[in-house]
Amino acid sequence: MVRRAVLLCALLAVTTSTMPAAAADSHIGALTVPQTTVAPPIDGTLDNPAWKNAAVAQLTYDLRDHAAATQATTIYTMSDGTYLYVGIDAKQSIPVRTTEHTNGVGLDTDDEVQVDLWPNGTRGFRYKFTSTAIGTHYQYSTENNSFEPAWSSAGKVVPGGYAITMRIPLSVMHGTGAGDWRIQFIRYMPVTNDAFVWSYGPVQSDFNDVNYSGSLAGLPRLSALRERPRIGVYGLGEIASRRIGGSTSRAGADISIPILPGTSFVGTIHPDYSNVETDQQTIAPTAFQRIFNEVRPFFTQGGNFYSYPNGVCSGCPGIIEFYTPKIPTPSDGYAVEGQRGLFSYGMLHVLSVDRDDTAEALNYVTPDQQTAVNFQGSLVDTPTLHDAADGVTLTHNNLKNFEQFARFGTDSGTNVLDDSQAKRYEAGTGVYSADGANAFAVLRQVGAYFNPEDGIVQHPDIAGYNINFFKPFKYPTTARFTEFDVSGNLDRYHNHAGALDQTDNSLALSLASRTLMSAQLTTGSSYLLLPNNVFSPITQQGGTIAYNNNSSMPTFVSFNTGRFGPGRLNSWTRSSTFRNGTRGAVTLEFDDTDQYLDAGSKSTEWLERFSYSYQSGPNQALALGIRRIIGTPPVLLKPSPGSTLSFEDGWNLSAAFHQKVPGGEVYVVYGDASAFSTSPAFIIKFIRYIGADKGT
Repeated sequence: MVRRAVLLCALLAVTTSTMPAAAADSHIGALTVPQTTVAPPIDGTLDNPAWKNAAVAQLTYDLRDHAAATQATTIYTMSDGTYLYVGIDAKQSIPVRTTEHTNGVGLDTDDEVQVDLWPNGTRGFRYKFTSTAIGTHYQYSTENNSFEPAWSSAGKVVPGGYAITMRIPLSVMHGTGAGDWRIQFIRYMPVTNDAFVWSYGPVQSDFNDVNYSGSLAGLPRLSALRERPRIGVYGLGEIASRRIGGSTSRAGADISIPILPGTSFVGTIHPDYSNVETDQQTIAPTAFQRIFNEVRPFFTQGGNFYSYPNGVCSGCPGIIEFYTPKIPTPSDGYAVEGQRGLFSYGMLHVLSVDRDDTAEALNYVTPDQQTAVNFQGSLVDTPTLHDAADGVTLTHNNLKNFEQFARFGTDSGTNVLDDSQAKRYEAGTGVYSADGANAFAVLRQVGAYFNPEDGIVQHPDIAGYNINFFKPFKYPTTARFTEFDVSGNLDRYHNHAGALDQTDNSLALSLASRTLMSAQLTTGSSYLLLPNNVFSPITQQGGTIAYNNNSSMPTFVSFNTGRFGPGRLNSWTRSSTFRNGTRGAVTLEFDDTDQYLDAGSKSTEWLERFSYSYQSGPNQALALGIRRIIGTPPVLLKPSPGSTLSFEDGWNLSAAFHQKVPGGEVYVVYGDASAFSTSPAFIIKFIRYIGADKGT
């Protein structure tokens, strides 16, 4: 498959002409960074004389309203060849939001400024450096989802706004020599949802779009800098009950070795994922298999290369052809991942007990960034199973108002009993506008035996169409109501025998106010052909009332009701997160489902959750959690006479302390927040990074 991908991508590279990076009516910026021999202090002030020699940029455009920015933002930049120094002077007429105190926690919930950098122009990785008004910072890279280099930021709230200073090391970014630097500055105000940018175009909708970034001169080509290898060695001590294996100690390592500029060999030896802190348990009713986020570092670091990174799946019925949470925790694994010019690529192989998992991906984007081709494959081998899945997707977007996509996938192996029913076909087209409005129409067919072992297909054996739309109505941020949104979805699917298999009809209305209150109403109906060949309702419709929803401390109440299998189902979600002191936060959640069966009985399930987090500093945090799920979950099939419904009763208690130290990290953990019930284990883990920074 990879050989075919290389040949086709090479052909595309030769036959595709280079187009302008953005629309002719764009206001694309150009910035030349002056060199300095005196490094300014990173203290959240712009008083130092060194800033007087910096290049100056103004953020004059608001992407929310596609109008002039209502708040002034001045950006200062300079470099000494090793670091890029950025200073921000932000004026603000409303209170500045400053709730986050630990780096890496709560992105986009406070007032912040982002610096997007593309060292290889439009053809390479994107690196994002973000700081809030008090200097809490975040970073992101399309090269590695675990990108966590050491860099500095400081911020201070002052009368009429705030000031930020940043020091960004150039060595943590990788260059391939494929183009010149590009840069974008973004200021985000979560209370009003304003996004002010420096370089822009009237049809732009995404502030991270490289096509509207500005040119940047004065920085060195990173391809001339030799990339450093990285090894992260961990040691772990665990005190645990005998039922989960008893007390033990372990050691292992994660390795990254540069092969070519922008390409690295990545390996993991005896990986340990005991520092999982994400609680994804829920009792929200669904007729389909749940999809969870991957949290294991080896799989997340290269996640951008797989699962069609440039692909579109409008109205997609829960299909992920490479879904790494299904892969058991490996004993060892390795990968080669990177980007070169217009191509990005990845290949990974992991070994676990009696199982091998392999995946490969090759992606190509044309020079004008309008057309993308993505190839993907996966392979699973066990003593009793062989499964191979391959796919390709083609996407075209004119970057103004129109896009189309087509996808083909195939599955083969032990569980495929009919090759003709092991294919996936999709094609769709859509229109969109800069204000976020869009409409799509899609045709798709998924065979009954299309079910990759390393993927997730919530509903195979469907053929039909989907139509969906979204339309926002935006008003001034000073008005009583700031936004009103309307969205709708319609689909019809039949199985290979011609029987109606799934239908969905929905209409949603949402309203946001200046006072941070919001409300949403949904109506419609959903039906699904169940294993007993009954075409049954699975409808849930209702409403949500929320306060401060676009923050790290939302409060909301949601109620949904409708026919669900053999009865009516009512479901409630009640959640509130509130500040406890200046650095602590408490979350309370109480959810319940009540199903009233036609036979006259009632089943109820509860989820109760309490968590406490304390952000004691920029590099340390404490989290405590307790959760209980108890009761009888909803059923889709009518219970047979004399049968007993399943009953769940699980408590989970977890605690985690995380501290970043120079050149490493320390975890002190009790339990596993992601487990259904408490994992009685106490763990101390230390990671030491040698060579390059984490994720670089």
